[in-house]
Amino acid sequence: MTPKYEGGCLCGAVRYSCSDEPVATVNCHCRDCQRTSGGPYIAGFVVPARAFSTTGEVAWYATTADSGRRSERAFCPICGSSLFGRPEAGGVLFVHATTLDDPSWFKPAIDIYTSSAQPWDVMDPAVTKFEKMPPMDAG
Repeated sequence: MTPKYEGGCLCGAVRYSCSDEPVATVNCHCRDCQRTSGGPYIAGFVVPARAFSTTGEVAWYATTADSGRRSERAFCPICGSSLFGRPEAGGVLFVHATTLDDPSWFKPAIDIYTSSAQPWDVMDPAVTKFEKMPPMDAG
């Protein structure tokens, strides 16, 4: 697997690489992402799970997503960095863009769960907005 994108946690114990282009670039404003990030949203990109690999141990935290399905979030058990997540529906990972070695290429195409956005969160008006999860072919 030739990596296109690489990244990792704050302490370096967990590294990841991805060999495919993102299928979506997203800012997620749901309350789970707010709590996970400690900020108003998580900027991330969706990639096929088959094109993603990690080194080092990650810990997983499972929640019930807004859809009612299970969602899992991976973080470094040493430094606590939140790295990526995966929905129960599977097949993809949602990678946190700020954990990339070079996050400068990231450009969000959509804002999702804007109905949960904080009133002080200033969103880019040029980015397409969805109050909840959009149809899977959006963005």
